Amino acid sequence: MRTELHFHLLPGVDDGPVDDQEAIDLARLAVEDGTSCVVATPHVRLVEVEALDGVTARLQAVLRDAGIGLELHSGGELAPDDVGSLDQSQLELLAHGPPGARWLLLEAPLVGGEGTLQAAARELRHRGFDVLIGHPERSPATSLPTLRLEVEQGAVLQLNASSVTGDHGMQAREKALSLVRTGLPFVLASDAHSPARPPQLTAAAAVLDAVGIEDGRVRAAVDLAPGAMLRDGLSAARTARGPGPHGGRSRLGQRERATPAVARSAQIFLDRGRGA
Repeated sequence: MRTELHFHLLPGVDDGPVDDQEAIDLARLAVEDGTSCVVATPHVRLVEVEALDGVTARLQAVLRDAGIGLELHSGGELAPDDVGSLDQSQLELLAHGPPGARWLLLEAPLVGGEGTLQAAARELRHRGFDVLIGHPERSPATSLPTLRLEVEQGAVLQLNASSVTGDHGMQAREKALSLVRTGLPFVLASDAHSPARPPQLTAAAAVLDAVGIEDGRVRAAVDLAPGAMLRDGLSAARTARGPGPHGGRSRLGQRERATPAVARSAQIFLDRGRGA
C-alpha cells in the first residue's frame, strides 16, 4: 500500500485545495498515481489543530461518496516557529507512530537560517517526538552537516517528488539527488497542493531509476518505508532499506517505463541535466 506522508488535501484550510471538488480531483490523481493512503498535512499555523480530525473525517466521507478509495489520516506540517506555540496535547494530535516512537513532520525553512530548524527539532525531541524533516532540498540554508547531525538524533529526510522531477528548479533538484546519494535515510512525498501541483511519486521513482539509484532504496522511499513509518515509527525508514529483488536495478523503473507520461518526465529530467 503506497502511502503519502506530506500532502495538502484538506479543502479551504491552507494553500491546498480551495473546495471539495478540487480536493476530490486531487485525491483521484493520487489514486491514479498508485497511492492508497494519504496523511493530510495542512500548514499548522493556518488551522485549528483540535478541529483537524473532524475536518479529515468529513473529507473521508466526501471521497467515499465520490467513489474514491483513498484512506486518510490526520496530520500537519509544522514550521519551526510553530513548535513553541503548541502544547503537548496539540502535538499529540498531529503526531504519528506507536507509543514510544511518535513523530512529527517539521519543514525545513524555505527562508532564513538553519538554526531555527535545529532548535525546533531539539525541542520536539525533548518533548518526546522524532522528526521527519520536510523538503530539506528546498531549504537553501539547511546544510548537509546539519542534516547528518539530525539523522544521528533519529531524524529522517522527506524529499519532495516534485524536486526530484525538477519542478522546483535546478538547485532543489540537484540538492535532492545529492541527498539521496549520501545514503541518509529518506522517503519521497508529493507535497501536493492542487491538480496544478499534483502527486508525482511514480514520476520521481522513474527519475531515480534513470539516474541509477538502486532498486531497494527507491522501493523503500516510495512504496515501503512511508507506510511502515506511519505504523511503526521513523526507525522503519532504516529497516525498510535493502537490496531489491531485481539485481539492483529498479523494479519501479521497469513498470514506469511502460507509461508514456512517466517516461517523458524522466527524459525531460535527463535533458535538463544535460542542458538540452
